[in-house]
Amino acid sequence: MIPLLKRLLDIPYPNRCDCCYARIPHDRLLCDACIAALDKERITYSDWAAEQSAQPWENGSVLFSYRDTARNGIISMKEGERGFAQYAGAQLAEVVKTVCEPDAISFVTWVPVTRRRRLSQGYAHAENLGKALAKTLGIPTRRDLLTEQQGALRQHDLPADARSVYAQRFRYSGGALDGKRILLVDDVLTTGSTLRRCTNLLLEAGAESVSIAAACARVLGKKDADHDAER
Repeated sequence: MIPLLKRLLDIPYPNRCDCCYARIPHDRLLCDACIAALDKERITYSDWAAEQSAQPWENGSVLFSYRDTARNGIISMKEGERGFAQYAGAQLAEVVKTVCEPDAISFVTWVPVTRRRRLSQGYAHAENLGKALAKTLGIPTRRDLLTEQQGALRQHDLPADARSVYAQRFRYSGGALDGKRILLVDDVLTTGSTLRRCTNLLLEAGAESVSIAAACARVLGKKDADHDAER
């Protein structure tokens, strides 16, 4: 009954690819062309870490370079679309499995948005990604640990050298974590300031370890640098 209902709803409300907005079958998350393009944009956490003066985490999980098709997917995810979040979450889970044993992870959490923003939007994009990842891994989630304080500026409006100051807006709001092993999720890894701040908060609360996972990372290799210069 549900598949039939989806087919009927697909007539007035066609399913579309989050990355290019092309019409796709009701049971697809992204179109074949965008999936192929994303495969060409795959990078690793070590690609990002190699460009950092200090490596904040021993390892991490990253899927795509933040450019082109992947960037379109992130934008759609921030606008409330779910296809890219579900696709990236499932793919990111496979990368996580190569870094750590899922059974050793106590739960997944994510970088939050302000309470006002979540209420106005009705969703939090990193939460959608984190839940899709956790569902694939078969491990629980928690959304009660971290909060973001309200402010006038958004992080993407700030230059890289100001992001560490912005990251101080994040606070810990849960109880003692008593040796928990946590997987912390965000949409884009840029300077690492936000994830570093949230990692430290979780460790200060008693977590034994914090691993990170992000759908995209900004890697300033020649190809990406040329792409940014063109925009």
